Amino acid sequence: MRIHQLLASLEFGDAVAGFALAIQRELRRQGHESEIFAGARHPLATEPSRPLGELAGEAGALLIYHHAFRSEAIDRALDAFPGRCGMIYHNVTPAHWFRPWSDELAASAQRARAALGPLRARMQAVFTESEFNRRELEAAGYGAVGLLPLALDLDRLLALAPDGEVMARHGGAETTFLFVGRLAPNKRQEDVIRVFAWYRRFIDPACRLVLVGAAPEIDAYRADLVEVARTSRVEDAVVFAGKVSPAELVAYYRVADVFLCMSEHEGFGVPLVEAMAFDVPVVARAAAAVAETLGDAGLLVGSRAIPEIAEAVALVLRDPVVRAHTLERQRRRLEAFAPAHFVAGLRQLIASLVAR
Repeated sequence: MRIHQLLASLEFGDAVAGFALAIQRELRRQGHESEIFAGARHPLATEPSRPLGELAGEAGALLIYHHAFRSEAIDRALDAFPGRCGMIYHNVTPAHWFRPWSDELAASAQRARAALGPLRARMQAVFTESEFNRRELEAAGYGAVGLLPLALDLDRLLALAPDGEVMARHGGAETTFLFVGRLAPNKRQEDVIRVFAWYRRFIDPACRLVLVGAAPEIDAYRADLVEVARTSRVEDAVVFAGKVSPAELVAYYRVADVFLCMSEHEGFGVPLVEAMAFDVPVVARAAAAVAETLGDAGLLVGSRAIPEIAEAVALVLRDPVVRAHTLERQRRRLEAFAPAHFVAGLRQLIASLVAR
């Protein structure tokens, strides 16, 4: 059987692109022919993809479309494709998060949200990776929405040798705070910096914060984060690592003492799972799909009060009983992300497409 995928872009280090590649590997392992058609491709992406214009010639194939962004090129490719389509919904960050920094991104998010209506009639099967996303689709008028757990190759990540330069630079005695994710307003990196600044001022001056991730399309937000670090008097202790290689990412997880997430909108939290896999205790704001991703693991905070959150971090870092209990629950939670769950969900998606 030919089962192809369509996505807006094949981005290096992007969760949606990583999911599409994992699906392609599994489909090929099952004996299917499978290609990825992408509207754009990151210069560092090494995996091959095919141009959108070639998709129209794939009569008789099934298509899995990944919805996170929207473009006219994607619209044309979907309209021209002659076969049955299924959609994986990766959530669309609401436009209001981007308006103060980028009118273009805000408009793009608004278009992607508005597209959910027309897409409903085009798709023969719809899946998503979280209950949070499923509730959004149901509110948009979708009927049966299946769950397809993300494919997380944690064993491969854990087996990677960490980057030596990062280990040498950050592997000292200082306590290391870590957050991994695009520099984006919905992820609230400014709150991560403020919690870190409070911790450094009142609890432990020997600490650093590493922010892994980038978003060149909203550089204005990064500039604001730099200013928050300056006004909080921690600019010398905050590292903006940017987009990193897999080996560098592994090194940052290896040196981290705590993973601090203050995000207010996530459709799923891949870095939360990665942090748990590396035995890094997680302290996170209970918002959107963050709580669902963590389950009963990590330490969830409902407050936005900076001092309270900093004290919660101190509890995880300094109380050996709390730390051990947190890590034990995180290790148990990882069982929910075993590859077998992804494989079963993918088989269900294919069966839904074939049946209809």
